[in-house]
Amino acid sequence: MPPSSPNIKSFFKGQEIFKAGQESSVAYMIKKGAVNIYKVVSNEKIILARLSEGEIFGEMGVIGGGCRSASAEAAEYCDLVVLTDQIMMKLLDQCPKTIQYMTRLLVKRLARTGDMVQPKGHRSDFVSICRILDLCYRDHLNMPRDKAKKERNYDLGLELNKLCKTIRSIILVSQSEIDAVLAKLKSLRIIEVKDLRAGKAFPEKYIQIATPETFIEVTNNLYKELKKSSGYSCSELQVVDIYEIATMLETEPNILYKKMAQEDFPESMFMFDRQKVLEWAAGKEPGYFSKVAKKKKSIDELEDIDDVVFVDNATLKEVFNRLGYHKLGLLMSIAEDDARKKILANLAKKIAKIVQDEIAGRDNVDPAEAEDAVAELFELVREIKGGGNK
Repeated sequence: MPPSSPNIKSFFKGQEIFKAGQESSVAYMIKKGAVNIYKVVSNEKIILARLSEGEIFGEMGVIGGGCRSASAEAAEYCDLVVLTDQIMMKLLDQCPKTIQYMTRLLVKRLARTGDMVQPKGHRSDFVSICRILDLCYRDHLNMPRDKAKKERNYDLGLELNKLCKTIRSIILVSQSEIDAVLAKLKSLRIIEVKDLRAGKAFPEKYIQIATPETFIEVTNNLYKELKKSSGYSCSELQVVDIYEIATMLETEPNILYKKMAQEDFPESMFMFDRQKVLEWAAGKEPGYFSKVAKKKKSIDELEDIDDVVFVDNATLKEVFNRLGYHKLGLLMSIAEDDARKKILANLAKKIAKIVQDEIAGRDNVDPAEAEDAVAELFELVREIKGGGNK
């Protein structure tokens, strides 16, 4: 087999893949299973990350040279695609020259900052994030003029999404940790964040550093002050639980949960203890995170078309007999897969065909009309079941 062709290695749960301190000759991509990246500090095993299918690990040592900075073991049975240094360099060489240079420089600089995990598990993610931001911004400013002209919105600064991907690919931090650091820098006017909607629902964001020449010095001093004043550990946010948030906002926890499910909360609001999440997830059965089990609702709680899955078939058949084809078509148009299957299962074949034709011939749905149809549906359900308000 040619040296540039990847092969596959299998590891059983708990089997060591490589150890910290070993030479870095290959990287790996997870084809099947999961891998734990960890360090041993003061005889304590600290899991830095649990990686899943499609993720690559061990690449920093291959790109930057030197020894492994952390250990890896199979979290469960896994198949790993072996990526040799030739393959990794070939992939890197396909990138623009400035990105190649920046990536190699980032790896070397981060290696010199020391171990990511200190005794007691504290990490200076704030400093690491600021250094990567500094390097990326310098690379942006020094971009050749002809390339800068081709760069979309170059004058606005660094594109936030690309910066975050770069940070996450180099150090093991969450998006929430990155957001917390950037929010602090923005609040002190060390950086400026510009939004560009460009007709999109979510704005594109760009970052500019106010004074690039002194950025590292300023952020290093800031980090020292934060540690003295509040024991800052990347995020200076005061931790509150869902019940405290509900009290603060004068609402109920169940309302907040619904808004989270509908993605009404920004991602930067969510912060979790990494180790506790890993410990909790380790006890879940296979497939637990691949689907969401619907929580059963009472008659009074039915409000969304997808809640029809909680209504018994006999009741639905009676309700559908009272609703016309048009309203059934409206319900089908806004229902998700499970709810749509439930509706079709409780319609006679001929009626189901008519309703499906109704959907096919519909260009759009009037939201107000659809909402009225859902309200009528559950009014009839409550009337038949003898529960709730009639």
